[in-house]
This record gives sequence, structure tokens and C-alpha cells, in this order.
Amino acid sequence: MRISNLALLATVAATPLLAQETREMEAHVHGVSTLELAVEGGTLEMNLTSPGMDIVGFEYQASTDADKDAVEAALRKMLVPENIVALPEAAECRLTEVLAHLHGGDHDEGHMDDHADHDAHAEDEDHDHDEHAEGEDHAHEDHAEGEDDDHAAEHSEFHARYIFACEHADELSKIGLPFFSQFGNAQEIEAQFVTDAGAGAAEIGRDTAELSLN
Repeated sequence: MRISNLALLATVAATPLLAQETREMEAHVHGVSTLELAVEGGTLEMNLTSPGMDIVGFEYQASTDADKDAVEAALRKMLVPENIVALPEAAECRLTEVLAHLHGGDHDEGHMDDHADHDAHAEDEDHDHDEHAEGEDHAHEDHAEGEDDDHAAEHSEFHARYIFACEHADELSKIGLPFFSQFGNAQEIEAQFVTDAGAGAAEIGRDTAELSLN
């Protein structure tokens, strides 16, 4: 589902949403997540993108049991919206759709729950272990100690989408972000939002952990 204010958000962003994933995969910044939020009528939709380093502490493809467990735990944590956002009780919002997804290099993994009952349902997983094309050269920094050089050039990102039906959407003046307390490596969220009242942008740090829509 795409509501029109989310489409409008694409026009005010520096890069359209359809190209956002490509841009972030090429030049994302460790510690910095992005949040795109739209409110129209009684519907609230949020799309969060975070570097793998911020969520699980690495960006290479998970290969060990410990790494795979960390990815699985992170996805399940992101499936519970209360771990990520805190909405005003007065808005009386009900979760209608949630998706958590890992994308990076040749690996995709995700969970979604269209019925929002907080029970994770695994999507089909697509594991493609093809080698990078010969001669491809990627600069890589800040990767975990002992990371294999074959994976050092990969960038992974966690994506989460939340859709709520709100009885009193006009009460959505401020949105808390417990996301920061859940993921200690996350330092900042660059947020862009569109509501019936207008559009805006904000940089949110751990010390603030709140987005004002006024």
C-alpha cells in the first residue's frame, strides 16, 4: 500500500524513494539511519533504513551461527514496533502491517506480518553466494576484526516498514524513538516527513530520541 503523502515525500527528498535504496547502499554512513514518515487521513506509514553495523555490529554476509542468530534476533526485534517507535496514546493507533528486512550484497532475508499479531512469519530467503565480478574494487573501512576480505566490500542494511490505522491522527504531534535504546551503535536518524499539515525534515540524536511533526 502506498498512500499519496508518502509519494509526495519522494518529491521533497533529495533522492526519490524508488532510488533511495541504491543511494544508501552506495554511500550510507555508519551510525546514521533514515526514517521516512507519512500521515494521511487516519493512516501512518513509516519506513526505516539502518546500516547493518548499527544493528548487529557487522555488514558482511552472516555465515557463522552467531552472526545468523544476531540477524534473526534483530529482525524479530524490529517486528515489534514498540521497540522502534512510541506513538501518543491519544492518537489510538493500531498496527496493520509490519515488515523487517535485511538487504546487502547478494543476500536478502526478511520477516513480515500483514496481520500485525507480532508473530514473525519467515519469508522465502534468497541466498546467492556468487562471487563479485573479477576486477571489481570496493573501498572498505571499519569492518569487524577478522572479517574475510571477500566480504569486506559488502554493505548490508536493515529495512523496516510500519503501517498504522489511527483514530485520532491529529494527535500525532511527537513520536518517540526507543530505537536508540534497542541498538547501541545507532547514533542518529535523518528523518523526512509529510503530514496533512505540511512537510519537514529533522536530524534526531540519541539524546533527543523524539521526532516532532509540528
